Amino acid sequence: MDVNMIVAAGDDGAIGRKGDLIWHISSDLRRFKALTMGHPVIMGRKTWESLPKKPLPGRLNIVVTRNAGYKADGAAVATCPEEALRLADEWVSPSGEAASPFVMGGAQIYNEFMPSVNRIFLTRVHAVCADADARLPKVWEDGEWEIEEATEPERTSEGVEYDYVTYRKK
Repeated sequence: MDVNMIVAAGDDGAIGRKGDLIWHISSDLRRFKALTMGHPVIMGRKTWESLPKKPLPGRLNIVVTRNAGYKADGAAVATCPEEALRLADEWVSPSGEAASPFVMGGAQIYNEFMPSVNRIFLTRVHAVCADADARLPKVWEDGEWEIEEATEPERTSEGVEYDYVTYRKK
């Protein structure tokens, strides 16, 4: 099974601050929806709880938590990465197509699933966030990954530059 990671990270690996996203880029949010629609999305409990509307429609939402009694209305709950991947593998998408899961955070979940990830859909934000409290190691720089696709840089109306890079594990 192909396992994908989807993340927006700053040049310093920053991905979160005080339980929320740092980067609120409209086109990135549209891209997230387009890429994950019809696929299982795997997230940690804190990410689940931070969602303004849950579950994310058109996707199997899987929440990973050590608390076996945790209830997440509208989502499946798994207590470990292996169980989450099994749930994702068993799910049949609304279209009946095979659906590869997307790991969508937070930082601890990204790190726990990294050994299983085959592809990273990165929104590379060309900025730093010194007060970020969630960071992702820039594993795509370790030589195990190759660029599969990259876009030209774009700029938000606030002047934040970003681009999209898809990495595939070698």
